[in-house]
Parts: sequence; C-alpha cells; structure tokens
Amino acid sequence: MLREGAKTAQLPLDFRTYMCGAADLVRPYDICRDNEFVSGFVYPPPSILYFHLLSRLPIDAAFLIHSAITATCLAAAAWTIVKMTPVSRRSATCALLGALAIAPIGTSFAAGQVNVMVMTFSVAAVYFAAHSRPASAGIAVALGFWLKLYPGVVPVLFLNRRKFPAVIATCLATALLAVVALLWSSLDLYLQYFLELLPHAQRYTMPGVASSIAGIAAHAAAGGLQPIYHFVPIPMAIQLLSKAALVGGILLALAHQRLTRDEQPLDSLNILLATALVTAPNSWGYHYALLFPMVLAQLAQAIERPSPMLAVVVPCWLALLLPSWTQPPGFMAEVPLLNVLVQGRYAFVAAILIGVTLFRALPGSANRAGTSTRSDGELSPIPGS
Repeated sequence: MLREGAKTAQLPLDFRTYMCGAADLVRPYDICRDNEFVSGFVYPPPSILYFHLLSRLPIDAAFLIHSAITATCLAAAAWTIVKMTPVSRRSATCALLGALAIAPIGTSFAAGQVNVMVMTFSVAAVYFAAHSRPASAGIAVALGFWLKLYPGVVPVLFLNRRKFPAVIATCLATALLAVVALLWSSLDLYLQYFLELLPHAQRYTMPGVASSIAGIAAHAAAGGLQPIYHFVPIPMAIQLLSKAALVGGILLALAHQRLTRDEQPLDSLNILLATALVTAPNSWGYHYALLFPMVLAQLAQAIERPSPMLAVVVPCWLALLLPSWTQPPGFMAEVPLLNVLVQGRYAFVAAILIGVTLFRALPGSANRAGTSTRSDGELSPIPGS
C-alpha cells in the first residue's frame, strides 16, 4: 500500500475474497470463487465466525483490525521463540530483526492472510506442552487447526509420557470447538469442506507459483520457464511422493525430538512446519511465514556460535528476503533448471533448513544447543542437557 500510495492502493484480493465468502454463513464455499474449489474461501467451517465478524465492518476497518490482531500474534510468537531459543539476548535481538525482514511475513500482512496467526498457535502449543500446561497446548492446537489445518501435525510431538495429556486435551478441545461451531456452521459445511473442497484442492497446483514439491514438479514438467498462472492437475506419482515426504518429515521431527531428549521442542516443531509447507500442493509465498520460528532460531544460533554453518544459514535467509513473485534476471530466466530453482527457492530453503536443524541435533555437532538464556543475557545450562 505504501508502494502504490495511500490514495490509490486497494485492499488485496485475498482479504476481499475472505470477506465476500464469510459474509454468507450458509454458502461460504460456493460464492466468490472462479469455478474452482481451489480458489475462493477455503478455510475450515469453525473459522468462518472470525471472518464473518470482520465482514460486518467496513472493509478498510476490518483489514486494520485483522492486521492489528496479526501483529499482536507476531509479537507474542517472537517473544515465545526467543524465550525457547538458547542464545544470549544480543544474538536473539539481531536474529529477530533479520527474521522479521523475510518477505513471507510482509506479504502475509499485505494479503490479509492468517499464516502468522497459525504459526503463533503452533509455537504456543509447543511452549505450553513443554511447560506442563496440556490444556493450554490443546486449546492452542485446536484454534490453529480450525483456522488453517497446518497445526494438525503438531500433536505428534506430544506422543511421549510427559506430554501425552496434551494429546488428550487437543482431541477434546478440537472436538468441542467443532461442536460449538455448529452454532454458525452447519454439518453440511463440514461435509462439503472435508469430502469435496479439501480432496479437490489436494489434486491441483499452480506450476512455478506454488512453492512445494507439487508446484516445482509441475513447473519442471511444463518446461521450467515462465510460471503458469492457473491450476493444473497433479500427477498421481507426485501426489504420492508428497504424502511420502510428509510422513518422512514427521519421522525426522520425531527423530530430532529423540536425539535432543525433547529439550529443543521448538526445533522439532520447525521441522514439522517446514515439511508441511514443502509437501502441501499449494504453498504460496506468504504461507512460508510459518518458517519464521525456524529462521529466527537458526539465525540466532549462527550468530551466537559462528561456524561454517553460517555459510548455509545466511544464504537461506537472503533467499527469503525476496518476495516469491520476484522474477530472476533474464540470463537465468532463459535456463529452465535455474528458473525452476529460483521459482521454487522457498521450498528448497525449507528443505535445507530441515537438514541444518537435524545436523545441530547430532551428538557430535559443535552447534548442538545445551544452554538457555538468563534474564541478564548470559547463557546457562538447560536442565538435563
């Protein structure tokens, strides 16, 4: 909006679509879409109430209120991530400034998206579970899941004796919220969402625009040059590959949890969120706001304990500074392989950071975290490390 000028800027299409769809509690999925279930209002039924309340306001006011809520969530997430990252206050501050500069944060705000809120609920759930507050963890997962489905993978990190009460709390909170949501969302909407909309959306992607396995594969199959700005079917082999990669990422997160004796729950969560992004068929640039905790944690650790790993983390951070729609220079755009790499860079960054996170967890790694931050900014051992 600043770029276009305050007098000429218009609210983004994404937010206007949410307001249009949620204004009708009866047919939110049937209006404001262009003959495709992949577009239009595509959030779970319980979330309709949030968007519906905003839709009752003048749209400019609704956008400002939504932005204020999102900013509050971002501040809460940043505070929690810093608190869970074992580095000094100085390193955490520098890393926070860098993480806030990544493009997915700005584009998520500009589009009126909810990705920052979803990320905050995910971080909060892991934080509460790590501090023996299972009820709070369950509520955080339920709120995040019914806003957008990504937090649905978080409870796999609760599958141990100490955190298992959070699994029970998550199941109860998720079911209770679904029942309460029947006050404004009919059972037919649940059926339409899970039996029609979601399966349909999982079978399509946008080549060169979606930063995911499916998007990258479809772009390469189309020749690897210009992105294709319409949805195309995903071949069954790629669908199966994406699902296998999701299972593999979940196993890697559990392996990380075991390697670190569950003393670095934030990093285990980061592996889950990065995997969910890479394997989803339609992960747009602003969805990668879910990488904020991973970028912040990795930058902080790289600054705190400089090592050759810095040469990996910094380029990944730099790649996320450019908005996903940024086109490569002409000499690169004419080379299909380079074009595929540039257009899909967010997914490649997520995969690389998963590797970095796992490497830091190895027992012999000099970067393995074994400290926590005292209030004076100095480092102290984590209990049990």
